[in-house]
Amino acid sequence: MSLKILCAGGSRGEKEAVETAVRAGIGPRPAAETWTVSLVKVGRQWSVTLDGPDKSSPRSTFVAGEGRLRDEISQSLAQRRTGGGGRAAVPAAGATVPTRGATAVSGPGGQRRNPYTCQKCGKAFVVSYDVEEGEGEETVPAACPHCWQIENVKVGMTAAVNNDYRVDKA
Repeated sequence: MSLKILCAGGSRGEKEAVETAVRAGIGPRPAAETWTVSLVKVGRQWSVTLDGPDKSSPRSTFVAGEGRLRDEISQSLAQRRTGGGGRAAVPAAGATVPTRGATAVSGPGGQRRNPYTCQKCGKAFVVSYDVEEGEGEETVPAACPHCWQIENVKVGMTAAVNNDYRVDKA
């Protein structure tokens, strides 16, 4: 297996521990597979983008707490194998899923503007993205524009794969 790990933020020791966690989370794979894992340290969490060999399935993007990286990667891969596509909103250690906001995407395509409330500062923000008709959703990290707290929000699958969504103050 070919594995490329891109890591931004964190100390040298943290980066070594992250690499070990990523390898353990992905586990043994066929030699022909190519994987790219991009990690960005944000506070006490890691923003993870996981790209596998199957280019027909969307990439997986999620936030994992420092001690949960291996388990979150394993869970993401398990969902890919069972046809779940993207990940469901699963709170990572220290992360919370907003209690109000995006609902299941259905109906006609077009632009969506989903309201959220930051769990840290309590202020409102809006996530905007374009969606295709009948398209599913993916949970992605988004920074509150008021206090920069990372929140898990839902956007359309295409917006998640292309990182094509915007967060604005409400």
